[in-house]
Amino acid sequence: MNSFSLADEMKLPCQKMSGLAALKTRYRPFICPLDMVLAKIPEGARLYDIGCGTGALLYLALKLRSVKVAHGYDISREAVKASEAFAIKSEIFQVRHLHPEETPPDLHGYDTVTMIDVLHHIPPKLQDDFLRKTISQMDSGARLIIKDIEASKIIGSFMNQLHDLLLAREWVHQRRSSDLVQVFQSMGATVSRPILRWTLWYPHFQIVVLVP
Repeated sequence: MNSFSLADEMKLPCQKMSGLAALKTRYRPFICPLDMVLAKIPEGARLYDIGCGTGALLYLALKLRSVKVAHGYDISREAVKASEAFAIKSEIFQVRHLHPEETPPDLHGYDTVTMIDVLHHIPPKLQDDFLRKTISQMDSGARLIIKDIEASKIIGSFMNQLHDLLLAREWVHQRRSSDLVQVFQSMGATVSRPILRWTLWYPHFQIVVLVP
């Protein structure tokens, strides 16, 4: 499982998408280390993806991790519409639209929740509260997998800032993984040691949080 194989898995669905959604979905594995995320999703998990975009991670988890449930939401109506290209007509795969004030949703019943490149789009004063609310909506013993941009890598995080200004037209707010570890530990959660991975000029970190 690598960037090339993951991009190849999404070739056919992306042909049914159009414009920027197709381009971002097909080539995202070369920018975002989705293989690192997938490796931490247990086989047969009940998965929920916060900020799932077009649902690419959910689709890959169905195919490569045999998850029993692949649900998620995004605040972009365009991304949710594009998720129809994956053509999975069942209750197993569901991508829905939510307004920011409706998030996070009820996450009870899911043993694995992912949050990939979402946190840095949330205003700094709201980030910790969003994480606390997310944990409170999950079952005890469930795992939260967070992948985001490592703020301590100054040049790399600046390059990601330019990336989001260009594609999302948004000024983002990256965090240090060490800070997030402390935030979750203050909630009584067990947190894995952060893993750092570079793709191109982007510094990514991943942590796995076990809900108390």
